[in-house]
Amino acid sequence: MNMLKIYGRSDSSNSAKVYWLLDEIGQTYERIDCGGKFGGNDQPAYLAMNPNGKVPTVVDGDVVVWESNAILRYIASRHKAVSLWPEDAAGRAAIDMWMDWSATTLTPPLGRLRKALKAGEEFATAPVFAAFQLLDTHLEGSRYIAGNQFSIADIAAGANIHRWTLLSLEKPELKNIAAYHHRLLERPAFVSRIAQSLS
Repeated sequence: MNMLKIYGRSDSSNSAKVYWLLDEIGQTYERIDCGGKFGGNDQPAYLAMNPNGKVPTVVDGDVVVWESNAILRYIASRHKAVSLWPEDAAGRAAIDMWMDWSATTLTPPLGRLRKALKAGEEFATAPVFAAFQLLDTHLEGSRYIAGNQFSIADIAAGANIHRWTLLSLEKPELKNIAAYHHRLLERPAFVSRIAQSLS
């Protein structure tokens, strides 16, 4: 089997969640630092693999995968991590819903808010608060995002959850998200790849 190659960087949340999954399943890989201060993601060779010029990108023999959530699904399926990505359609749909929700509803407004805070600009908190309130309500009856078992839905959202705890502004107290974040902190791979690597 070819050594899995991951083009990315440790301080990229999208790259970090791929490293987190690989640590969870004990899969070895070669990390190739790329993007941000490392550069290289605008070079023709990289763009031939990933036309978006973003990280991460996974190369597994002849297979190239980009978009971090697609990578999570690919790796979990490729390495038969059925506890994180079940084989049945209903189980996958439950995870897929929340992975897509995280990518479309949670990540964009949080990213805009973080950039505005960093730049000292005005910002809109309502979309961010609404998304996290929805998740907090959902977690009232669920230990993890897609049910009571940890899955790649949690890996997809984990960086956002951690960054919510770090936001330096007045925000609602969401007790279910706080408890959920504490559960994630019990996972060594979350601590090393997310809590200790992302600001």
